Amino acid sequence: MIQYYLDLQKQVKEICEQQLAYGQIQKIYSTSFFISFSIRSPGKTWHLYLGRGAGQEGAWLHKEAPASSLRRKDTFLEYLRRHISSCSFVSLEMDQFDRILKFSYQKFGQLQTILFFWRARKLYFVHHYQESPESPFKLLLSWEGKAFIPTEEATDFYEFFNQVGRRTDMNHDLHSSTPLTIEELLQEELNLAKLKGMNSAPTFLQRKITNIEEDIQRAKQWHQLQEVLDNNDALDMYELKIGAQKIKFEGELNPYEKRNLLHEKIKKLKRGEGILTQRLSDAKEVLAGRKTEAKSTSSLPITRPIWGKEAKKVNSAFIKSPEKEDYKIHQFEHFSIGVGLSSSGNDQLRNKWASKDDAWIHLDGLKSAHAIIKMHSNQAITSEILNLAASIVAYFSHFSDEWIAIIYTQVKNLKGVTGSPGMVTYKKEKHLRCPKVNSKEWLKD
Repeated sequence: MIQYYLDLQKQVKEICEQQLAYGQIQKIYSTSFFISFSIRSPGKTWHLYLGRGAGQEGAWLHKEAPASSLRRKDTFLEYLRRHISSCSFVSLEMDQFDRILKFSYQKFGQLQTILFFWRARKLYFVHHYQESPESPFKLLLSWEGKAFIPTEEATDFYEFFNQVGRRTDMNHDLHSSTPLTIEELLQEELNLAKLKGMNSAPTFLQRKITNIEEDIQRAKQWHQLQEVLDNNDALDMYELKIGAQKIKFEGELNPYEKRNLLHEKIKKLKRGEGILTQRLSDAKEVLAGRKTEAKSTSSLPITRPIWGKEAKKVNSAFIKSPEKEDYKIHQFEHFSIGVGLSSSGNDQLRNKWASKDDAWIHLDGLKSAHAIIKMHSNQAITSEILNLAASIVAYFSHFSDEWIAIIYTQVKNLKGVTGSPGMVTYKKEKHLRCPKVNSKEWLKD
């Protein structure tokens, strides 16, 4: 979710109305997509979320910290914790020209500042701070990567971002038509994290169940040991071996000591059988879908700010030659149908050619090419047009059935997945079955 200038301005106003000034910054969390500051104000704790970039850009206020399964650690989080945790929050302000937030806090009795700037799907930051109560103030420009002691007092921190493309005009007219709440954004991230990490769960659980069952069979050998204990008073032997269980009666043990050693072994196996039986029941419930097993961590890649060496990598990326367009457009009298020829071509089609109100088509439940229907006038999309688009998708996806199951929605309901070319999440979709039509005439070059 990208907050444009007017969106961010509205959010900052609403955040300031909660009167967080001089609340304590208790904890700082991070997910792959967000940084969260936990601020305790009188009688209430709020969580201020800031997007890390790459499509999550802006500020949100929430009543809850991110779920533990989404929390991630990186050097940026550790940096913020080292400098800002346990400080007093002072204010949140916004630049009059561009999407820059000025986050002010009090530390060592001094006002200190960190500013966040979202530009071209990247996050930059500037930090003005003290290392210790008696040390001079330092200034860190993230794209430079190294802090320095400024030769003169900075009066306008916003101006530093002129080096990385800050706007200096006040023509602010963009805003999101359907802004998402932070609850919706965190749920989206949770869904994506599950897509990344849960594919092998059934195989893993089945293997786990098999191993537990084998351990239970070994533990049940206590019954045979009990029979030996009941029927052999003297235990006149050096070693007792039953199945996987082995007991050595080392040293000069009397019959009572031998019986006690065997009794302790039986008790241990009984206890183990009970624990393993419960583990087996839990694993079977997870496999059957009746119980949810918490994910230990999200497997999504962390979106990192432009900082030091990472800034150089980004700058070098701009030197690369332009990516070749890998999609094809079929022109008709009142409409056009575009189709992606690869994963990157699907993204190019959506980002470069499509408009937000165009229709997006994909095979239902199968990997396929993406198609976009663009109407040349305000006419509605007919069933004939949908059938044709479905047939074009099937042709480029090597799908040969006579009936084609598709999903379709408007482009504005799509969201690309960072780090996964050609992958999208969608909402407000419709499911249809379209008859295959003879599209050879339309597919001629």
